[in-house]
Amino acid sequence: MEKNLKAIIFDFDETLYYSPTALKKYIQYIKQTILALSNHTESEANEIIKKYGFDQRGENRVSFGKTCENFGVKKEKWNKYKIKHFFEINYDDAKILDNNLLRALSKKYKLFIVSGELFQNILYKSKKLGIDVSCFCDIYAQKKTDKTPKSKIEIYQSILNDYKYHSENVLVFGDRYQVDIKPIELLGGHGFQIKDIDDLKNHLEKLL
Repeated sequence: MEKNLKAIIFDFDETLYYSPTALKKYIQYIKQTILALSNHTESEANEIIKKYGFDQRGENRVSFGKTCENFGVKKEKWNKYKIKHFFEINYDDAKILDNNLLRALSKKYKLFIVSGELFQNILYKSKKLGIDVSCFCDIYAQKKTDKTPKSKIEIYQSILNDYKYHSENVLVFGDRYQVDIKPIELLGGHGFQIKDIDDLKNHLEKLL
């Protein structure tokens, strides 16, 4: 695998950084979003959060956009809302991957970020966190003008096509198997579901 490796693809949230208080803040963010975009009461919002698993993280983390219509929030309203009201973590307690490690990797491989987050939010969060995005040759993320965001398998295929890679030439890292890793496996490639920044660091150091 390593001798054929030409590129490394990273998810962004909960992969290139980890915040121990993110889940607590996310639950509050989801509650405020449900109250703002629907007629649900606060107690009903709390029930929705538990029922749909918004109080979970990692593999069990739920996409608001993919489930919101089940409890009365239109995707169109959510897509407009999240542009001005995006989820922010506690930047002070977050741990990021060492930029020196990213820089060393970027001299050997092409690095990409592939995320369902809005492009401008990734740039904003990266600046707040101190992540050196200049190490990445491209960031594939949702644009404000995107009516239908591409799935990760579509983006992975685009990278393979654009850079003339075979599936064995890329390696994916993310915190969720179904969302981040399975799509590249379906294309014949490989990936690692990581637990935290230290786990990611251990994997990456072996590639240098």
